[in-house]
Amino acid sequence: MAYIELENISFEYPNQTLALNQINLSVEKGQKLAVVGENGSGKSSLFLCLCGIHYPQSGRYILDGEVQKCKRKDRNKLFTKVGYVFQDPEVQLFASTVEKDISFGAINAGMKGEALELCMNEVMAMTQTRELKNKPPHQLSYGQKKRVAIAGVLACKPEVLLLDEPFAWLDAQQKKNTIQILDDLHQQEKTLVISTHDINFVYEWADKLVVMKEGQILATGHPHELLKDEDLIERAGLEMPLVLQLTKKLSLDSTPESMAAFLKV
Repeated sequence: MAYIELENISFEYPNQTLALNQINLSVEKGQKLAVVGENGSGKSSLFLCLCGIHYPQSGRYILDGEVQKCKRKDRNKLFTKVGYVFQDPEVQLFASTVEKDISFGAINAGMKGEALELCMNEVMAMTQTRELKNKPPHQLSYGQKKRVAIAGVLACKPEVLLLDEPFAWLDAQQKKNTIQILDDLHQQEKTLVISTHDINFVYEWADKLVVMKEGQILATGHPHELLKDEDLIERAGLEMPLVLQLTKKLSLDSTPESMAAFLKV
């Protein structure tokens, strides 16, 4: 059984914008799942439903075998299991210091004493925010703010981490730091779900890909298969990964085994 199951989920905003239309999706525990699509395709709305900020008007959301309902106790439980890192870290950061900001969610969840100290040390080490702990968040660079926002969510010990456009507006080094955090979390068997426009990263990193357009899922599968489908790429308004563009121009075999051998050259 998948850790997350969405069955015919639909969500409409008060202005009657249908953001999600009959979404069916499964997420396995420990999976690295990427969601791609044009702006307005429904990626952020999907994430807001997954973390419990929005509640779908129809369909079923099953988390770890339990159907989630629009009740306070269900949402509180959902918040402890599914963490959401917003695209813009400014939305999440509000405390007077980085340390207070990172610990806020964990303290509210009842963590204290030695357990809180160990948790803070772990997440600050992973996100390279220890040296920032006494600084006001508004004095940080954008990349530093991103790391602090991730640390604050990780301190709550979620089993699933949702990251909406984690590389947006980051330079090359900041992006490298974020990828290292994702790799470390995967080693801890965290379930990772990201939305991104970085098709090249998706091709290398994800073990499952979801392609969205206009609130619907066009395709689900392994990125090595989906991203060589030219018709799908065109329908979704995406670009083929550079490595596949190159192999196409050079008339090379694009099977995963051949691609792995090619990239080692």
